[in-house]
Amino acid sequence: MIQQQVRHMRRRSGFTLIELLVVLILMGLAALLVAPALLPPHREHSALDALLSSTREVAARRGQVVYLHIDPIGQWRMEAGANPREGTLATGRVQPFVTAPVTLMVSPLGSCAFDLRSAAAADAVALDPLTCEIRTR
Repeated sequence: MIQQQVRHMRRRSGFTLIELLVVLILMGLAALLVAPALLPPHREHSALDALLSSTREVAARRGQVVYLHIDPIGQWRMEAGANPREGTLATGRVQPFVTAPVTLMVSPLGSCAFDLRSAAAADAVALDPLTCEIRTR
């Protein structure tokens, strides 16, 4: 009888359910540790980030400098730079973030800079000229 059980155990191949569950759990843990390194970081986009992104797009599509004026109350307007008769391209409102009016010049290449009229706001706001990201200080 013992020999029969030994022969039966030798013929059995495969894995038990517990072994499979342990392997699946370990693979899941490994995936949780590796996935953040492979995926790009998720950054929450604010309305201001979306506005700056769309202004860069407009400047690139038009092939000219676009001015973005933002008032202290959050009202903004986008204007074409070369021809004053073209007037306002778009208007809207964002969450107020400065105490002085800000005018950004956005080039067709996507870079940004403060207009000379924005000297007061430039002291209170940090601007990355290559990515057009604005951070309040």
